[in-house]
Amino acid sequence: MTETKKILVTGGAGFIGSHLIRLLVQEYPHYQIVNLDKLTYAGNLANLSDVEERSNYTFVKGCITDATYIDQLYADIKFDGVIQLAAESHV
Repeated sequence: MTETKKILVTGGAGFIGSHLIRLLVQEYPHYQIVNLDKLTYAGNLANLSDVEERSNYTFVKGCITDATYIDQLYADIKFDGVIQLAAESHV
């Protein structure tokens, strides 16, 4: 039996994050991939237009520095893993 996992990818609308999300969504259809992105100049949801309708992909807009929001997101979804890619070029 295939185990279902819930994976959070922060910064998933950026160049590297969108490529990783596309790979995860396609290669692990039994995983639920959640993309958390603030959508600043570095993020663009058009990078993910080919997976946006997939049942195992979800986008949520938010900032990793908003502790209250992040705590609630974790409480609601109960992630099995996190891949942290949220960073802008000046970081």
